[in-house]
Amino acid sequence: MIVLGFGLAAMACVALLVWGYALVSAGERVAESAVAAAPKPAKKADAFILNTLADIVGRPFTGLAMELLAPWRASIRKRIDAAGRPGGMTVESYARTTAGYVVIFAGVALLMVAIGQYAFAFVVLLGALQNEGLLRGRMNARQNDIQKSLPDFLDVLAVTVSAGLSFRVALTRVAGSMPGALADEFMIALRQMELGTSRREAFDDLRSRNSSEALASFVTALLQAEELGAPLQTALMDISSDMRRESSQWAKRKAQRTTPQITAVTTALSLPAVMLVVLGGMFFGTGASLGGFFGN
Repeated sequence: MIVLGFGLAAMACVALLVWGYALVSAGERVAESAVAAAPKPAKKADAFILNTLADIVGRPFTGLAMELLAPWRASIRKRIDAAGRPGGMTVESYARTTAGYVVIFAGVALLMVAIGQYAFAFVVLLGALQNEGLLRGRMNARQNDIQKSLPDFLDVLAVTVSAGLSFRVALTRVAGSMPGALADEFMIALRQMELGTSRREAFDDLRSRNSSEALASFVTALLQAEELGAPLQTALMDISSDMRRESSQWAKRKAQRTTPQITAVTTALSLPAVMLVVLGGMFFGTGASLGGFFGN
């Protein structure tokens, strides 16, 4: 009887397990509150560990760095805005991190000079420009994203406006439904207009914050259409067609610029191997012996 009781208990546990699995897997028959929500994947840390170290090392030199970078503050701020202010970057934090990189790599370069490695010291010293290189890389990636997503964004915006919504409401809905760098920029412009900034000033700021040619053309065409009193729906349709044509031309120009770069990298990697093969064939073809190189 005891064995039978244990067997029935085990069968009941297995049945409950199968029933619970069926309930969880059949989402359409289970209330959402009955199933625990799947945890969202944690975002990877955007901060590079060397950036954190440079930020700490450069704190005592922030004031000096700000004074030295004073003539270029406007251009630095524009690059930071074009990059989307990664990690909440400001001109001050940029100067602090850059000063930290200078101190770190200058110290390593001095060690290289002390041991007589002048060429390596020069190469190491170039690492002080790493913060600027990272900023420009993020800026180019963000502007390329804006350039690519603008035609689709304008198509959806034109359809939304044609449905009868006002331009500001339509822009808010499209920016909320198509997240990305372009949507973030338009949301900034919308917040500025909510705070009392005129549409012209908000879009002028949008144009000045970014280096995308397509976005600048869109803002210019939109403001001109508003000045001339053209119907917004028709203007958006025309601008969308122009943006898609410009986007296609931009992609072709980008591909043309990429081809020589790929050729240069391929040549640089394959040329040494080809030279070794040719020289090796010539050497062994002459019947020479390797013993002469080793003194035998």
